[in-house]
Parts: sequence; structure tokens; C-alpha cells
Amino acid sequence: MAKELGFPNREVIEKIWAEYGLNERSIKEAVDMLKDWMQSQPHLPKEEGSLHEARLERWLVRCKNSMERTKQSIDLYYTLKSLSPDLMSDWNLQSKWFKTISKIAYFTAMPRMTPEYDRVVCFGFLSKDTTDLVIEDWYRIAMMTIEVRMCEDYSLRDIFIMDLANYTLAHVAKFSFLPMKKVEACCVKAFSTRLKALHIINAPPFAGVLVELIKSVFSSKLAARVHVHGTDLTELHKQVPKESLPTEMGGCGGSIIANWNPWLKKLETYQDYFLQHENVKSDEKKRTGGNAVSSDFFGFEGSFRKLDVD
Repeated sequence: MAKELGFPNREVIEKIWAEYGLNERSIKEAVDMLKDWMQSQPHLPKEEGSLHEARLERWLVRCKNSMERTKQSIDLYYTLKSLSPDLMSDWNLQSKWFKTISKIAYFTAMPRMTPEYDRVVCFGFLSKDTTDLVIEDWYRIAMMTIEVRMCEDYSLRDIFIMDLANYTLAHVAKFSFLPMKKVEACCVKAFSTRLKALHIINAPPFAGVLVELIKSVFSSKLAARVHVHGTDLTELHKQVPKESLPTEMGGCGGSIIANWNPWLKKLETYQDYFLQHENVKSDEKKRTGGNAVSSDFFGFEGSFRKLDVD
């Protein structure tokens, strides 16, 4: 399964380590330090096991071998599991929400990395019908996929591609600021996703509202990495190898469904892990010092109103 999903071999992993001056010995020392640090934090859960160590290792790499940044990211991850259950809990593949959303939307990491060891992640809608679409469930399935990648995958950076081929006017009202801001907090800050670029393709004329909404949740640095394309994907192909793209995007990496189905099977293998970790989160009552989540994430949640659509 790992080979089918394109998880890299040891040689590639060591090359990625080398980018940040890491090797097997320094990785082990850093992971041990992070484990000891977590044990010393009264508000953090006491996790053990090989998957926990694998996640700590990838956190370190994603934070470019900065111990301080890694600690901040880990702390935020467990805090958001407490404060954002709409995205970070109920990861049950037997739930009705999962069975519904996995048939009408996708979030799939392509198996072929770029020559620069970047992972291409494609997401979009499998249908124009919005009757059963709950956008927060789409966000939740994205978090589940990223969690699996934290356990097994490796890349230097991620290239996100949002395909709006099936995006209709009915989709516009599904998006609002606060849930998307939570996604940004979970994905970019808690999981420390290193976003090289976000390409929005097949964008219809009315996609402007969505594009501006996406840019509004990003920092100015990340907002500058958002690139919008219509149906002409010439510029996309200049930046992303066709080997790393699905056929629907002019690539030769197989169809979207052919790539999404193996990911669904992979998620199934994590069913027990997800259920066991349902309540593995921070205990904010035991936290000493300041809160890991600043007010601009959730502090003014009540004042955010659903995006008005004319």
C-alpha cells in the first residue's frame, strides 16, 4: 500500500533529512527530546509507540529542524483537537458523514513526487450536486489524510491543487470564513504543512469570492503563493510535472478516482488508530502559561458571520 501511494524509500528520506542537517542519530536524539518534553507538559497527552515517534520525526522535518517551532506545532495540534472537534474528531470511517463525503469530494496526495521531492496534493468535488455536501466534512477528511501522511509519508514541501471543474453557484454559499480559518490553523500551523503553492484550476468567473476567501485566511506570504487558472493549464504544467498530475489535469498519473480509492483503503487501515486517538488531546485546565491558540483563530468566533452571497 505504501508503495502504491508513493511513500518514499529510505534513500529519498535521507536526502530530505540532509536538507536540514539531519541524520538517523540526530533524528533519534531530537525525537527523544520531544518525547521527554511532552512528558513534562501537564496539559499534553502521554503518547507512546512507533507511530507517535514517526509523527514527531516528521514534525521536526516539517519545522525545518527547529526544536522550538516543532514544540509550538505539536502543542497547537493537541490544542486544536480540543478546541476544534468539528475538524479534528469523529474520525470514524463507519460514520454516515464519512461514507457520504468520500463519494462526492476527494483529497488525495499523488504517488509521484516532483524531482524536488515535493508532494502534489489534489482536491475537489466528484459531483456538481451539493445536496449532501457538508463542507466541514470535506475539511475533516483532509485532516485525516494529512494525519496518515504524518505517520508514513515524507516530502520537502506540498503543492496543493484545488480543482473547481465541478464547482457551481450552489457551492459558493457552502464556504465561510471561520471553518476555512480553522483548516488553515490545523493544516499550516498544527501539521506544519510547508505549502510551496496552491493552484486553483478550472476556475469559473464566479470563483472570485472563493479565491478571495482563501487568500484572506492566509498570511500575505502564503496568499502570494495562490495561483488561479482557468481551463488552460499551460502555466500549471510549467510548474508541476505531468507525472505528478492526474489525467483530468493533463497529467499521466492516473485518474482522480484511481488515486483516491487507494487513499480510502489506506484510511480504512487507520480506523482503529483514529478511534483510539479520539480523546488524545490537550487538557487546557492543566495548562501552565499562555494559551497555544491566539484570539485571531477562535477568540472572536461568535462575531464571524456566514459569508453573505448575493
